[in-house]
Amino acid sequence: MKDKISYPVIDLFAGPGGLGEGFASLRHPESSDRYAFKTTLSIEKDLSAHCTLQLRHFYREFLAGAVPGDYYKYLEGAITLEQLYSRHAEAASHAKRTAWLCELGKQPHENVGRRITEALNEHKKWVLVGGPPCQAYSKAGRSRMRGNPDFEGDPRHFLYKEYLQILVDYRPPVFVMENVRGLISSKIQGRHVIKDILRDLSRP
Repeated sequence: MKDKISYPVIDLFAGPGGLGEGFASLRHPESSDRYAFKTTLSIEKDLSAHCTLQLRHFYREFLAGAVPGDYYKYLEGAITLEQLYSRHAEAASHAKRTAWLCELGKQPHENVGRRITEALNEHKKWVLVGGPPCQAYSKAGRSRMRGNPDFEGDPRHFLYKEYLQILVDYRPPVFVMENVRGLISSKIQGRHVIKDILRDLSRP
């Protein structure tokens, strides 16, 4: 039914899925067993974070309150992840397809675009979310990298442009770009990074 549609969410630099999880956990106002949003594609390069992400995609394949007991058996250590996925092959297959282990910035844009187009499935109302890597901006990350001569050339400073490329290509009606503590004060070659980001956001 049209009033019960789950709006697609595309999650870039997803990590273990915290930002997308916030959307995915919102119940639909017209149907308490359904969700208002569904993350149809998450992109993450870190293997450990991706494993968590994939498990959450598996969990979200079930209606609210209808998650199989095997999921909780896995969390308790009673069964393995392989057993969980083999017992619920359809949901596991979906999770493996929608949680993509991929490094933005190295993956060709046409491959990323193809996956996003498939995930949107012609939906016009959707949300783009993402938190470009914060190690280069956050106070903690800058503290660890202080004194490193390669710091200012760290490619993570510029990965936000991968996010902007998706804005340009797909013009999502809603987007959320995560901020981190320290972004306002972060500098590259004497320039405040936030000024570059705001400039590029205004003219992506």
